[in-house]
Amino acid sequence: MSDFIFPKKGQIIEGEVFQVKKNVILVSLNAATEGTIYAEHYDNPAPDDLTKLVKVGDKIRAKVTKVSEGDDSSAILLSRLPLLNEKKLETIIEAYEKKSEIETTVKSFNDKGLVLLFEGYELFLPYSLLDFELKDQKEKLVGKKLVVVIEEYKADRKRPKLIATRKPIYEVQRAKDQEERNKNRLEELEHIQTGSILEGVVESFEAHAAFVRFNHVSGMLRISQVSHHRVDKIDEYLTKGQKVTVKVIKKEGNRIDLSMKALLPTPYQAYLETHKVGQTVKGKVVSKLPFGVLVELARDVKGLLHKNEYSWNPKANFDAYIKIDDEIEVVILSKDVKKEKIALSKKAIEHNPWEKISLKNGETVEVRVESVSKEGIVVSYEGVDGFIPAFEAHNDPKVNINDHYQIGDVIKAKVIEFSKENWVLKLSVKKILNAEARAEFEKYLGDDQLADAVTLGDIFGDLKKKK
Repeated sequence: MSDFIFPKKGQIIEGEVFQVKKNVILVSLNAATEGTIYAEHYDNPAPDDLTKLVKVGDKIRAKVTKVSEGDDSSAILLSRLPLLNEKKLETIIEAYEKKSEIETTVKSFNDKGLVLLFEGYELFLPYSLLDFELKDQKEKLVGKKLVVVIEEYKADRKRPKLIATRKPIYEVQRAKDQEERNKNRLEELEHIQTGSILEGVVESFEAHAAFVRFNHVSGMLRISQVSHHRVDKIDEYLTKGQKVTVKVIKKEGNRIDLSMKALLPTPYQAYLETHKVGQTVKGKVVSKLPFGVLVELARDVKGLLHKNEYSWNPKANFDAYIKIDDEIEVVILSKDVKKEKIALSKKAIEHNPWEKISLKNGETVEVRVESVSKEGIVVSYEGVDGFIPAFEAHNDPKVNINDHYQIGDVIKAKVIEFSKENWVLKLSVKKILNAEARAEFEKYLGDDQLADAVTLGDIFGDLKKKK
């Protein structure tokens, strides 16, 4: 009897389990009665079935929470919770002092931070000490595990104040990530050279450039390198996240200059791939030059129509006939892709009436009078225009050619100048008349005496008197 103990409330004692039920444990204490531990006092939260956790013969330390004695019965109620809380608190204090990482469970969140649970205690994690990317996922974190470090611990009579942080964790991780990125970036840079063709994604924009990211490296794509055509706003031509194929046109250290247009045919190349020499094309007159006009054949593609290629008639005034914005039909005479030059011709698609005409000086032809003026007579011969100067229209200078010639008259004239290349046909009626007069009087020169006595001057003088 002298070995019996008399437990008091608050006393910590140790006993041996002699009976286990689903929700209660009976412990032998060498006292007047056994100690009782209910499931809710065994652990927090209370186990569903104590028989799965405790067996007869196990030693258990607990704190006396109640001692009751009565006439018929007595009871000693025990609880492991105070001892467990002390042990958990010791774990928390040790983690705080050593700045160890602990795994918590996210209980909830508010406008200032997350509420965490660890060993039955609540910890508060301000958003300022949380990873930036995790703050945007706070709703999804509830119920999830989160590793933290205890930043602040203040003892309290009821419950300690605990502030958690992720800063030392994510800073270490960021440093590792940055080191890994630098390593990968250097390795990728070694494989990128001037002339390399790469596929990347548009990452961001500046006023006059876009940045294209590859695996670990990004390069600059200037607005002038996007297209052969003018681009006013690069973010209207490209979109963020768009996949693009580019060529490295310059690499200096870590800086990479990119180009999209270097992989594209120039407007001249694209046009001339589908348009050949001799092909008839349409274009718009965009500029006049002293020696011809520029014709826009396609966007940023211009050809030169030289004034000599406007008409078969070299005297045609092309400047008077062609206006800015006129649409004209021309033929491609020649092309130079490298120099971006295209020579055009309008006359090549037109009929050349002089092509089949061949005349010699002194040849007599029949012509039709088309118009008469004081300068001379415009005549036509097989579809081409000729001209008889006023002084060549008659052998008598006193004759009024307007009275002598009428439109539609068919007359004979002698060729005095002919040039197929320059579209020149100049004729003379006077030479015909003179030749006829000479032939008339040569009939009367019957003997040598008459021939010696009479001169041609006399003959022509007499003719004029008769007239």
